[in-house]
Amino acid sequence: MKLKFIFSFTIVLSAFLILSCSDEPSSLGIELIGSENISAKIFDTEVDSSSQTSSYFKKVVALGSADRFLVGRYGDIKSTALLRFVFGLPDSLKTALKDGNINVIDSWINLTVGYIYTDSMASMNFSAHKVNSRWSSTSFTIDSLYKLEYEPNDISSQFTISDTLYTFHLDNSVPLAWMKNAADKTLESNYGIYLDPAVSSGKVVGFQAFTSLSSEAAKLFVVYEKPGAYVDTINGFIAADISLVDRPDLPILSDGIICTQSSVTIASRLTFNLENIPSGIVINKAELFITPDTIASIKGSSFPNNLRVSYLKYADSVNTEGSPAFLNFSNHKYSGDITVIVRNWISRKVNYGLLIESGNFTSGLELFALKGSDYINFAERPRLKITYTIK
Repeated sequence: MKLKFIFSFTIVLSAFLILSCSDEPSSLGIELIGSENISAKIFDTEVDSSSQTSSYFKKVVALGSADRFLVGRYGDIKSTALLRFVFGLPDSLKTALKDGNINVIDSWINLTVGYIYTDSMASMNFSAHKVNSRWSSTSFTIDSLYKLEYEPNDISSQFTISDTLYTFHLDNSVPLAWMKNAADKTLESNYGIYLDPAVSSGKVVGFQAFTSLSSEAAKLFVVYEKPGAYVDTINGFIAADISLVDRPDLPILSDGIICTQSSVTIASRLTFNLENIPSGIVINKAELFITPDTIASIKGSSFPNNLRVSYLKYADSVNTEGSPAFLNFSNHKYSGDITVIVRNWISRKVNYGLLIESGNFTSGLELFALKGSDYINFAERPRLKITYTIK
């Protein structure tokens, strides 16, 4: 009986091992199976002969998905913003608005401060203007600003400014027009307001933007009356907001320095010549290291301290493909894994380089100055380290 049990157990164990061994090997394993003559090697641009190039340029993008909208001035940077509010009205109020029986007594907007670039002690104020043309937070950019139609007169007054909150009142005719639009779109238009920083402003302020998770986005309060009947207050809900950040020229940096800047938006292109890497290899790991110029970099009050790296599809454009990699800051450098990108270069035999951007390129104004391919100290130029296997 005991012998029979051992025999049965042996059969089950053998079957399990056969099934386990039949599992399909990984793509990396497939490339290595069948050859015992393998050799792991390292290609390192810090020690191996390899050329590289880098440059920086402006890459304008829509900023409507950002978690902050920016208003203010710093140096040659000017940021304006667009906001639009909507109302949910009861039927009785809609009827009164259509009949012309509602007056607005007072109205004001609260903006929650979440970010400062760069001098928190500097002043920043702005004017507000009624907008008369359509805009979209998903597609409107600084390059679209010339199309915007708005009233020249300032409709803001009675500012109260603290470290955490900006409050200002509106010309009451404007929220009344927006309420009428909510009651009947044929009565009035509602294209929101345009915030334009004063020339005297010395900083850029980031206000909490409209997101699905935000409870501190811009708030509108309207006190209205039906004469002889009642006085009440209603809230307007932020429906869209967007920053329009203008920097006419690229920043002037020292020789060999490249950069990225959020919101403007400025990006860099980095290309390595990999002709000296042999064909028929397996890329085990690829790491990228970039050294910042901390003196030339300019940072705001809060920001993600990382860089976003993407695979460039073409030589003559900045279109990217696939998921980006991120380089995190540690030991005085930005570094990260770009194995997938390098494998694509090798397997496709096409290498148009990398697009380098700020980690969150639609939020804040962080200028990341980086030591590029022509930096005077060879050891501080961008470094690509590839571990590969030759069959």
